[in-house]
Amino acid sequence: MRRFDMFVPENLEDLLKFLDGHQTGVHLIANGTDLINRIQRKQVTPKTLVDLSGLRELNYVKKAGGMINLGALTTISDLIASPIIDARYDVFREVANKFGGPSIINMATIGGNICAASSSEDLLPVFLVLAAEVQVRSTHGERAIPLERFLNGKRSTELAPNEILVETRFPELDKNSACSFEKIGMRNSLIIAFVNCAVYLKVDAQSKVADEVRIAFNRVNGKIPQRAKQAEAKLKGKRIDEHVLSDAASTLRDEVKLSSDFRASEEYRVEVACAILKRTLRACTEKIGGRILV
Repeated sequence: MRRFDMFVPENLEDLLKFLDGHQTGVHLIANGTDLINRIQRKQVTPKTLVDLSGLRELNYVKKAGGMINLGALTTISDLIASPIIDARYDVFREVANKFGGPSIINMATIGGNICAASSSEDLLPVFLVLAAEVQVRSTHGERAIPLERFLNGKRSTELAPNEILVETRFPELDKNSACSFEKIGMRNSLIIAFVNCAVYLKVDAQSKVADEVRIAFNRVNGKIPQRAKQAEAKLKGKRIDEHVLSDAASTLRDEVKLSSDFRASEEYRVEVACAILKRTLRACTEKIGGRILV
């Protein structure tokens, strides 16, 4: 591993001032579950690492104004342990169950998962379907960016060199909405997914038709998590039964453009995507209190 400098800010203001004056060769690190591996593989060669782990003001789970607000340094274990993350948000426990072992979920942060901007980051599909936005900050002020626009491409985001992601937030779920997650890999846990899928479903209380549907996969036709908007359109305004599920899966089969690698073939990934779309949608209907009509 190459030598590098280390900067440890005293607080967030100290960090932002440092970033204003050091905008090249700088990499931010919280607990290093992603970055350390990339440095060891020589994919990243930092001149300076900035240690964020002491910025406790960025570790929180709050609820305000109909929104759930998550600090960037909140770990996966902090998230699922929060009383605010009740049964309505079991989707995060579904992610944690397959995210990694205790050492990983105790260290991996929400901000790190998002800023890694990779198809291997399990929280990204969930935040995409929850219509999340991120709050970024510099010495010049703050700006809110929808997550879908924040992700530019693999390992590429809208963050400027002098900015840091400070918060992720999304609207609260109500009794007529639910979110669910499914992940398939070579093992049941500690895996990089062949395919993962998150679904948000909101139904009309009277008619039970789908008022709103958002579907995201770790890959749709690129190298980062994206929404499957053609499949979404097949479901919106309809009652979710087996015929509608099959129609949406058929649309998804044409929509996704996946690739083969040493883990799985393209054909296998597409079939898995269609199968777990159905399963994840069924899980959402069960959480809301309905059932699939045969």
